[in-house]
Parts: sequence; C-alpha cells; structure tokens
Amino acid sequence: MKNLSGLDLAIASSLMAGALQAALIQSMIRKKLITDEEGHEIYEQALLMLETNQAASSSPDVFEAARELIEQHLRRPSGQTAAETRRQSGAS
Repeated sequence: MKNLSGLDLAIASSLMAGALQAALIQSMIRKKLITDEEGHEIYEQALLMLETNQAASSSPDVFEAARELIEQHLRRPSGQTAAETRRQSGAS
C-alpha cells in the first residue's frame, strides 16, 4: 500500500465501507433476500440516523456530504448500481 496520510487513509476506509455496503444491499436485492423497497428503506434509515446525529457533531459539512451521498442512492432507480447509473448518463 502507498504511504498515505491519516486523512487519506480515513477517506479510503470510508470509500471502501460505503462501496461494500452499497454492493451488499444491491446483492441482497438481486438475490431477492430483500425487496427494492426494503433496500430503499435501508438508505432512508441511514439518512435519518445521520440527520439525528448531526446536531451533536462539530463537523456539519461532513454530515452534509454524507447525506448527499445517501440521497444519490435514494434517487437511483431501484436495484441499479452506481456503475449502471454512470453508464446511462454517459459519465466515465
């Protein structure tokens, strides 16, 4: 692994955790372990938890960024991956 700063390691860790969680939810939907609606509810619950805990935080910008990322998942058609969304929008 490259020699990264503490901040870069924290960002990488967060990216990895978020990607794994999103992949897990999408996999559960594809395998019909949960419905599209239940997958959507997971993101809604995460959003509510962030909003509830934001008041006690000294970093409101971080919470706002996290909320925006979750809201992106909520706007995505059910079961669609981020890569599929990017392909459809023409982004790389």
